[in-house]
Amino acid sequence: MPLLSAIREIRQKQFAPVYVLYGPESFLAEEFLAAARREMIDPAFADLNLSVYDCTETPLAEIVQDAETLPFLGEHRLVIARQAYFLTGSKPATKVESDPDALLAYLEQPPTYTSLVLHTEADKLDERKKLVKILHQKAKVIPFQPLRDADLYAWVERQAEKYHAVIERPQAVKLVERAGGDLRLLDKELEKMALFVGGSGAVITDEVIETLASRTLEQDVFALIEHTAAGRLDKGLRMLYDCLKTGEEPIRLVALLARQFRLLLHVRQWAPRGYSQQQLAGMLKVHPYAVKKAMEQARHFSEAALRRLLAVLAEEDYRMKSGQVDKRLALELFMTRVYEERTKAKNP
Repeated sequence: MPLLSAIREIRQKQFAPVYVLYGPESFLAEEFLAAARREMIDPAFADLNLSVYDCTETPLAEIVQDAETLPFLGEHRLVIARQAYFLTGSKPATKVESDPDALLAYLEQPPTYTSLVLHTEADKLDERKKLVKILHQKAKVIPFQPLRDADLYAWVERQAEKYHAVIERPQAVKLVERAGGDLRLLDKELEKMALFVGGSGAVITDEVIETLASRTLEQDVFALIEHTAAGRLDKGLRMLYDCLKTGEEPIRLVALLARQFRLLLHVRQWAPRGYSQQQLAGMLKVHPYAVKKAMEQARHFSEAALRRLLAVLAEEDYRMKSGQVDKRLALELFMTRVYEERTKAKNP
């Protein structure tokens, strides 16, 4: 079920007896749970009608028993069961064993006065399990996958409205390029910028983003590679110098450069085989937005060039740690080498 539809139903007081939340996008999942608490539970009696459990520490039978308990001094009860590992193919270390039969019996006729929320951050549910198949029939199943492209930009626009500000699509794209695709970070950036522009329909402009938006070191490394890969060596070096001026350790920069070039190599190897951005993101354990940008950068290099650059980084890492080279000079020479490999690929 789409997230926005589920939240719309909750706001209309149409509560499902069972919800299943799965996926790694924890910020959106927490927003859903916050909406459920706000709409389902009377704040005056929240302590009496809201329960939160960890399935690795509490038996499933005990959680189900709580869900069957009538609300006290209220109309509805909310029971949240986190770490619902029994819905996935994983088997983490647990203090208790959860018996799925207890939940299967509960699903035969779940009480309407309780909403039971089963939550796991696993990428997917184990569709082979009988319990999962029945939940698809009896529950509202909501995936929480990382947002990408148009969905991510639309979320940025909606989130700005939440803070009574306006951000247009080009500026939403610019903010994502600058701050990355982490929703928690983007939310804080939007809140900060909305306060700066004054809210009440004020517009977040390019100038505001350039002035206020924070950049992580990872994003700076990403950007300096992008500049160099696009033939803008001067801008890439300028970003490198900015990183060094803020006190970043060159050895850490080398490690981040190596991580990014490994991503480019993986994308260069697998993308031509028909894998989608979402599939690559799952395989490589990165945000789909990072895969999208990596695909754009990787097209400037051959697979052999990327392997050569990774070998250079490994050598420079060793020389830096053993004191055989000036760290700043090593980084400058590496950036020049990146530019040379890009030029060779363009003009073979």
